[in-house]
Order: sequence, then C-alpha cells, then structure tokens
Amino acid sequence: MKPQADAAPGSQWQDRLDAARRSRRWRALALTALAVLSAGLWWAWFGWDTQRDVDPVTGASSGPYEWWQVRACIVSWAILAWAGTELLKPVAVILIMPAAFTASWILSAALTDDSGLWAIGAVLVAVGTLAGNAVFVGLLRLLFRKRKTSAVPAASSTRKP
Repeated sequence: MKPQADAAPGSQWQDRLDAARRSRRWRALALTALAVLSAGLWWAWFGWDTQRDVDPVTGASSGPYEWWQVRACIVSWAILAWAGTELLKPVAVILIMPAAFTASWILSAALTDDSGLWAIGAVLVAVGTLAGNAVFVGLLRLLFRKRKTSAVPAASSTRKP
C-alpha cells in the first residue's frame, strides 16, 4: 500500500503546516507577533507625529496627522487583519489588534497629556478600533467562507476513484 502515492502534490507539506499551526508554541508566537505588529501600527504611522499645523491666515490648527498617515494605517491594518485571520482564530484577531494598538496610543498620550483627557481618548480609540476590526474581520470571514466552500466541490471532482 502506498497511501502517499495517491495524495495530491504538496499535501504532505500542507499536512505538516496544519500540524504546526495547531501547536501551542506556534499559536503563542503568532499571537505575540500579531500584538507587536498591531502596536507597531500606531508607532509607525502616528506615534512620531506630534506637531499640530497652524494656518497663518486664520490661526486654526489641525492635525497632527495627515490624510496619508490615516490611509496607510488603514491599509496596513487590513493586511495585518487578513494575515491574522488566515493564521489564527478570528476572535483573537478581533481582540488583540485593537488592544495592542490602544495600548500604544495610551503610552503615547498618557506621557504627553497633563489634563487626564487621554483616558477618554483611550476609550474612544479602543471602542472605535474594536468595532471597525470586528466588522472587517467578519467581512473577511464571510468572503473566505464563500471562497473555500465554492472551491471544495471543484477539488473533490478532480480526485481519482
């Protein structure tokens, strides 16, 4: 008997990858990486920019963030959330990303705010990122569920009896 001869090319590799994904060490590493990268989003796109822009004519201030920083952060967040949902359970991605991002925001804001209003901002950042991330990960799950279920019948029809 040669059970591996009937297996599709690459299925041994896929079986090993699936076994590795199930290991606790791999999950712990993936969760840690997700948290670190999510916290890094704040520092990469926003944490370094603390200068408010003042219009010399009107005196109105804006910022400190520019439109491109926000868009770049959203794109980076989407890529990280997609990768996270491919590797981890959705609930982990939904909870870890906003928690790590908010923790970085808190560290940045609490060190520079003497009024104590950073706590209100922290709640707003946490709720906003949690809600947005939950919706996005939910949409990813719906998209991938449809894609995976539509691919299953096509793959089973190519097998030899």
